[in-house]
Amino acid sequence: MRKILGFTIYMIVQILFIPLGIIGVIIIYYKQMYVSKKLGVSSTAIEIINGRWTMDKFGLKKDSATVKLFNVLPNTTTIGQWLVLFPLYLLRQVANENLIYPTFKKAPEATLANLVTSRTVFFDNILKKSFEKSEQFVVMGAGFDTRCYGNLVKDTFNLYELDKKQTQELKRTYLQKANIDASNVHFVDVDFSTESWSEKLITAGYDKNKATTFLWEGVTLYLTEKDVRKTLSEIQQNATTGSTIVADFYSLDFVKGKLVPGKKALEMTDEELGFGIDFEGNSSKELESLIESANMKLGQVYFMGSKTKKGTWMAVSEILI
Repeated sequence: MRKILGFTIYMIVQILFIPLGIIGVIIIYYKQMYVSKKLGVSSTAIEIINGRWTMDKFGLKKDSATVKLFNVLPNTTTIGQWLVLFPLYLLRQVANENLIYPTFKKAPEATLANLVTSRTVFFDNILKKSFEKSEQFVVMGAGFDTRCYGNLVKDTFNLYELDKKQTQELKRTYLQKANIDASNVHFVDVDFSTESWSEKLITAGYDKNKATTFLWEGVTLYLTEKDVRKTLSEIQQNATTGSTIVADFYSLDFVKGKLVPGKKALEMTDEELGFGIDFEGNSSKELESLIESANMKLGQVYFMGSKTKKGTWMAVSEILI
């Protein structure tokens, strides 16, 4: 009964909100694309923090650090988000569950609509397990990720965030404005395309003899195969046995734009898609081969979409060193 009532109210409100929703989309697009480009930071990083803000507001994951940072960043918009999402939020409140968006689905049934929600949960699951044996946490291409400020990490951890100088400076400024304590985090400014990230990480205090968890989320699809292999090899050479990489890899169809609209829009902020894995027949052979070529072992893997018509379009992977 609550679902029927919820959908009835949702349809009425959604129709009334169409003009406001369009305004919301325009504001979000402007902030995410144009403001991000002006600031010299990733537009897709904003897409992720938008999604995690939504997860918090819709009860999928409590994430106060993300909400605080989102509320102050110059390339996010609370007003825009609510103009778009309010009818869905009202549906959730009446039906007492998320019915359309955002929703979480287990890996085999996950679709592109579950990219941020399901991916975030799967990453967190592997991270929790890895943190039990780690002393250090390194976030590669950190963007606006807030895991270093949440309840996943221990106070005794050595924390490192690596990203471009512009992104790091912007993030540090607005972490302070959001009153988020970042005193325990080592921010390492690095241009992955021209500098040795491992040398800069070691200079910042990283100890290659301590068990470490490396988070490499939402990055590989923007790299070339050569750079992916080089990074895996560089991590393996600078991490002790017992360390873990938690990373995601995307299908060839995904990176070629066959599954995702708006590929051209990424060119506005120089974020063209590159490396993809052949998951034909939902096979993990190519992924296993990639990991083994770097003298590492593939652990737990969430194959997202493996039971859908289009098959696996992304895999969240535990890589054991």
